[in-house]
Amino acid sequence: MSPAPLSSAAFADAVLRLSRVRGPVVVKLGGSAMEDPAATDACLRSVATLHLLGVPVVLVHGGGKPIDRAMADAGLTPRKVAGRRYTDDATLAIVNRVLGDINRDLVRRLESLGVDATAQIDADYFPLHGELLKLPNPGGEPIDLGWVGYVTAVDTAPLTVEVIERGEVPVIPSLAECSECPAGRLNVNADTAASAVAGALQAEKAVFLTDTPGVLRNRHEPASLIPRLTEVECRALIASGVIDGGMVPKVEACFEALAAGAQSALILDGRVPYSLLDVFLHDRFTGTEITR
Repeated sequence: MSPAPLSSAAFADAVLRLSRVRGPVVVKLGGSAMEDPAATDACLRSVATLHLLGVPVVLVHGGGKPIDRAMADAGLTPRKVAGRRYTDDATLAIVNRVLGDINRDLVRRLESLGVDATAQIDADYFPLHGELLKLPNPGGEPIDLGWVGYVTAVDTAPLTVEVIERGEVPVIPSLAECSECPAGRLNVNADTAASAVAGALQAEKAVFLTDTPGVLRNRHEPASLIPRLTEVECRALIASGVIDGGMVPKVEACFEALAAGAQSALILDGRVPYSLLDVFLHDRFTGTEITR
């Protein structure tokens, strides 16, 4: 069945809605959404559409499952410590290589859609800077995570030049420069990286494309999706146990983006084709928007 025709009135409404978006918009692509070729293609086409219609976009990505496969090929077994990938020297080398390959591939695909995109993995000045992440354990000593870091600063000057002045789409892998680290870069959680970028750029929206529908009042009932929440309401749902498990770090990433300066944060189901574009064209989406 062919799609319903787009009326001239609907097209005009969509363009007018997009014209009110000042941006920038930071989009985090990762998880199972990257494993589905159709979902990834729809995401990149959405980014291209926003860009070509004048919305400033920054794309941040991870690469967890491709890293797992590359580790298996190298005879290494992925290990999680405190919910994070333990990153020794061998693992960090694979993380750098895989994220670099993904970064350049995403840029090539965006360029094929008519987008001027920049591979930040090859940039002269990598925009994310970080330090080793030291989580305390019950004994008081920090948990050894290997070369896992967190973002301490975002070099916004080159990003602003690329996004605002040159009209490009920076594509940023979830790594952070670290002058005190032997390898020079640290493995960073992609949600954390996107939150830091969104805050530093004072993004209009920080969009996290995930493999979940959003915040549900009942995790077994997709129809119980909550489309909009404030941070206070989210914290109450965490305290009551409605938001639990893997949804907690996703929501906390939204909190981090808001605290750093983003105007709103959205958890979208990246498996739904064009869920990203629906936010801007219709103000209707499969996911949850969180504001202060």
